[in-house]
Amino acid sequence: MIIPTMSRLLSAPLVRWDDFHMVFDLPAVEWMLRRRLGNVEALSNLELDGRDDRLSVVVQVHWKGVSIRVQVELTEIRIRHRRLGFRLGRLRSLGGLPIPKIAVLRTLQGTVPELVTILPGSDIVVVDLRRWIPPEVSLRIVAVQVVGDGLHVWLASGSVLEIPLPQKQQLGSGKPEKSLVSGPQ
Repeated sequence: MIIPTMSRLLSAPLVRWDDFHMVFDLPAVEWMLRRRLGNVEALSNLELDGRDDRLSVVVQVHWKGVSIRVQVELTEIRIRHRRLGFRLGRLRSLGGLPIPKIAVLRTLQGTVPELVTILPGSDIVVVDLRRWIPPEVSLRIVAVQVVGDGLHVWLASGSVLEIPLPQKQQLGSGKPEKSLVSGPQ
C-alpha cells in the first residue's frame, strides 16, 4: 500500500481535466436568468438566442420612464481568474431607436456595480464570479458557441485543489419558527 506524502497531498490537485466540453440548455439558462433578474427594475422580459460564437440577449430596458426592447450580442465570452468577460457586440433597438453602446455599458454597470466592471476605452464587460467560484477551482473558458438550443462551452485544462469546508451554521435571530440559516458567505 502506497501512502502519499504530505507534500504530495498539498501540491497535487484533487481533480483535474484536460479540455472539457459542456452543453447547457439555452431555454433553461434563460429561465434561470429571468428568475435571478426578477428584482432588477431596469430590466425585464429577457430572452436568449444566438448563432455560432455570438450569444444574443434581448431584454426590455426601463430607463427614465422609457421602455425599449434591446438586442445585444455578446462575443468572445471567456472565464479566467474567476471572472466572466465578454465583448459587447452589435447592438440594436427593436423599436428602431439608435442606442449608444455607452448607455448599455453604463446600465450593466449600474445594475450590479459590485459585480460588473467595464474596461476603460473598450466594449469589454467583466463580471466578478468569485462569490460563486471558490479559489480552489481553476476554471477557464476558451470558446462558447450556440448551436440550436444548446449553449456549448469549451473549458481549458483546469483543476480543483480541494473541496472547501462548509460554512458554519448559526441560529436565526430570536425567531423560533425559523430553521438554521447559513452564516455569512
